Amino acid sequence: MRNTIRVDLERQRRNKMGRPINKKHIGDGAGKIQVTAVKFAAGGEITTESHIVNQRSANKFTVTDGSKTEVCTLVNKSIGGLGASEFCINVTDSDGVTKQVTKMFNRKMQLEGATRHKWARNSAGASTAVEKVISGATAADPVVITATGHGFSNGDKVSIRGVVGMVELNTETAYTVANKATNTFELSGVDGSGFTAYGSAGVATKAAAEAGGIVVDAQAS
Repeated sequence: MRNTIRVDLERQRRNKMGRPINKKHIGDGAGKIQVTAVKFAAGGEITTESHIVNQRSANKFTVTDGSKTEVCTLVNKSIGGLGASEFCINVTDSDGVTKQVTKMFNRKMQLEGATRHKWARNSAGASTAVEKVISGATAADPVVITATGHGFSNGDKVSIRGVVGMVELNTETAYTVANKATNTFELSGVDGSGFTAYGSAGVATKAAAEAGGIVVDAQAS
């Protein structure tokens, strides 16, 4: 009888939040969903690599940065705007625009509203996001990005996050790749001559290949 009650309660919980995200998509490991930023109950925002431990509801998850672990709420807020016990996950849509996830389900993610979008992943559950580490950016017109072996093509749409120093690049708008070379590319139409000098870090993410689809930030390792 007790087991029956437990099963019924679990079924009610799942019906309320929808089909939960498959466990192979979360946890610690390359290609798994990365928490873009988290702010635990005590302390400031953390933007170093954090991940989801488990799902509690469509928008509540246990999150850890390796030293702290806490149940946090997934919110539609950008880096720098999180409240206590909140976290955000960025995605890049097919136009190269950065958006925040508000709810997660097994096959789709809800972004900044009621619409749900398919997110790109392979059979192993890893995100198929094409993310390249940035190692340089010029304060010039146009801005030239250095990202070794980036593989982008002219006309590709990319989003940029996590740059230290030249924070002006960390916007949610799309950039267009131009004059690409093996390890560099220009941000078409972006005059960075008045930007802060590049310091370190940053990731450029290619837009989702499927119209209406999204790619989610993924862990590097």
